[in-house]
Amino acid sequence: MKHHYLQLIVLLFFYQLSFSQSDCVEAIVVCGNSGFSGLTVTGIGVQELNNGITCGSSENNTIWLRLDIATTGTLGFTLIPESDDITEDFDFFMFGPNATCNNLGTIQRCSTTNPLATQQANNHTGLNSTETDVSEGPGEDGNSFLSMLDVTAGDTYYLIVDRPVGISNFSIEWTGTAGFFDPPTFDLPTGVTSLDIKKCDVDGTNDDSTPFNLSANTPLITGNQSNVAVTYHITQNDALVGSNAIANTGNFINTQNPQTIYARIENNTTHCFNNSEFIISVNNIEFPVTESAICDNTNGDNDDGNGQAFFNLDQVTQDVFAGNDLNGYDIKYYRNQTDADNNQNPLPQSFYNTVPNMQTVIIKAIKGPCTSTAEIQLIVNPLPQKITGHFFQCDFEDHPDGITVFELQRADGLFTTPNPGITVQYFASMTDVQNNDPLPAFYTNTTNPQPVVVMQTNPQTGCISYSTLVLHGNTDEIQPDIILNACDIQGQENGFTTFDLNDSNIAPVNGQTLAYYNTSDEALLQENPISNTSAFPNPEAYLSFVYARINDGDLDCNIIRRIRLVVNTLPNIVVQSDGNDFVCSNKPDEFITIDAAVLDPFFGDYEYLWEYNGIPFHMNTYSVQVNHPGTYKVTVIKPTGCRKVRTVEVFPSVDATIESIDIQDITFETNTVTVNLTPGSIGNYAYSMDDEFGSFQESNFFDNVAPGIHTVYVKDENGCGTVSRLIAVLGIPQYFTPNGDGIHDFWRIDGVDVVFNKETNVLIFDRFGKFIKEIARHDTGGWDGTFLGQPLPSDDYWYVLNLEDGRIIKGHFALKR
Repeated sequence: MKHHYLQLIVLLFFYQLSFSQSDCVEAIVVCGNSGFSGLTVTGIGVQELNNGITCGSSENNTIWLRLDIATTGTLGFTLIPESDDITEDFDFFMFGPNATCNNLGTIQRCSTTNPLATQQANNHTGLNSTETDVSEGPGEDGNSFLSMLDVTAGDTYYLIVDRPVGISNFSIEWTGTAGFFDPPTFDLPTGVTSLDIKKCDVDGTNDDSTPFNLSANTPLITGNQSNVAVTYHITQNDALVGSNAIANTGNFINTQNPQTIYARIENNTTHCFNNSEFIISVNNIEFPVTESAICDNTNGDNDDGNGQAFFNLDQVTQDVFAGNDLNGYDIKYYRNQTDADNNQNPLPQSFYNTVPNMQTVIIKAIKGPCTSTAEIQLIVNPLPQKITGHFFQCDFEDHPDGITVFELQRADGLFTTPNPGITVQYFASMTDVQNNDPLPAFYTNTTNPQPVVVMQTNPQTGCISYSTLVLHGNTDEIQPDIILNACDIQGQENGFTTFDLNDSNIAPVNGQTLAYYNTSDEALLQENPISNTSAFPNPEAYLSFVYARINDGDLDCNIIRRIRLVVNTLPNIVVQSDGNDFVCSNKPDEFITIDAAVLDPFFGDYEYLWEYNGIPFHMNTYSVQVNHPGTYKVTVIKPTGCRKVRTVEVFPSVDATIESIDIQDITFETNTVTVNLTPGSIGNYAYSMDDEFGSFQESNFFDNVAPGIHTVYVKDENGCGTVSRLIAVLGIPQYFTPNGDGIHDFWRIDGVDVVFNKETNVLIFDRFGKFIKEIARHDTGGWDGTFLGQPLPSDDYWYVLNLEDGRIIKGHFALKR
């Protein structure tokens, strides 16, 4: 029989979407002899089976199929439920050969056999060439198969599939020599890959709804086919059963955007049909971006702080469309929607915003028949505030001349404080700005004082302004730095602590006065003296400076001493171990190495003090070897005296002790094994099946275990050893092929040998109950497929398995030759 897969795909798709059918009048026409798959039967429907039902049933949950015979021959089929559960019960009824919905005629085949009641091997049903009966059922009567029909071209039959018990879907495979009519096809012309229709909203109402000419797809669908009709539907179900066709296909107004339309092509004579779908959508012009920003400037108004500037609307368009191709677009801007709707008063190409900082205008884009408008925000971003700052630096040379080194970044705060978030760069002149030639981070001034250009950039907006920084070289007499050291605070470690400035040991004499200042500028000007000299928090992380000014009233001279506040870092160590240090209780002679985990490069110069469970032990090395669980601590001391403590927790571990192994077998490829350990197995374990040196898993559970003899391995991930145990998983082969090729030549129970399950025996029978063979206890050889020395034919054979543990298993297997 021929197969036409397009019809198969369409029907399968609709049935997976809960197809709705009104019994006989909406029966599915079977075309192309294609098999059905994924069908479901739901709903009682109208009880139409009143014509001499011979198998004792009626409609429960049904699907109606109409069979129009195209070629004479035999007609058979096999109905296969998706679920192999024997409780899934399918029945069927067949009427014909000249059946109509008003006159179904005489019932030709009727099967209501229950597969569970008859203890069948499966729940299949249908017509085949080996059966001779034409009716069976209900309940235990019959074997679910009836004889094929002899059919003649031009006959019409109805097949009603009924499911009185169960919820499974099903499939149908057609057999025999008869054939059905071919369905029409969607014969799209060469180069046409889609029936989708896209239009602009041109009906005068901006609601994403507009008329579509669906009929434009009809010649594309029919192609060169004749005697066919094309209809369009809103739902898949309507397209399948051929109901509720769209009437005004030349002027159909969509109700959704996008909307799916379902097309049905049907042969006017055979009523074979095919379905497809396409999308209709209203595609108006979209605006990816709805704002355009520039920086305030002096162009045209000589004012870069008023929030107003000239916008180049061509650039605004590029911003709005994010660089997309605008070929074919006509774009204009308007102050309001009314002007845009009436195409009046378009904005000039260079537009000066009248609303400071941000003004909303209307963009109108036209491409072909499509027109769209949107609000666009024109934003004028402010420039960073302009400032004139002063930077004082002391000249430390023997002959100070005011020419000295400035660390320019120290002046950043003068500009970033009033302008949070900006970036700062320094230039000698505007020419250097234009050449992108900034000053180095440490810059030696060339004149004293010297103004430099400060470029202030807002990274969020890209706006730039220019300020001035005046560099002053201080030539007052300054002595070498006084250095005060402190250690960083553990737990904080950000380079900040407090200093007692009196530790500088500056002692005024003979009427001198002493004061401390935060900056050299303040020391020079004697402004804002420091008051909390005994607990002064350093203002900059790790390295800060304060200035001590000594005034001598008699000689009218002063001395400024710079005090360097140095916060020394603590040792850079991993304070807490990661919990992966273990000693094996079963290996008391093995030691592990733990160390101070110093991340600094010069840890060899450090001092180390170790303790165990709070008691010091005399070790001063970077690492120590231990073999006892507990808490180890090491104090790491840098040459500066700054210290930090690391804690290492050492945990006990041990190799596993297998308490029991649970085996679930004879489950046909779902055998499972669960390894149970004793409570004393305190390690971190991984499990493997049959591969001591291969991959291990975290779970103690194995599924899909093949029948046979296996070795289970349990490995302590902490290195304390691997243990193993031999197990047997019973399995029953479903077939064997005694053909002498050395593969599957014997049928035997897997997992039985001279050690495991040796008391197991098997009794083998043919399908008629005749005793064939016993595989006795202690016999691991199996059955070779013979009886009294003669080979038996290919067939199903039955067994009774008496297991050593008392279980009795019954089933069947196949002998294949």
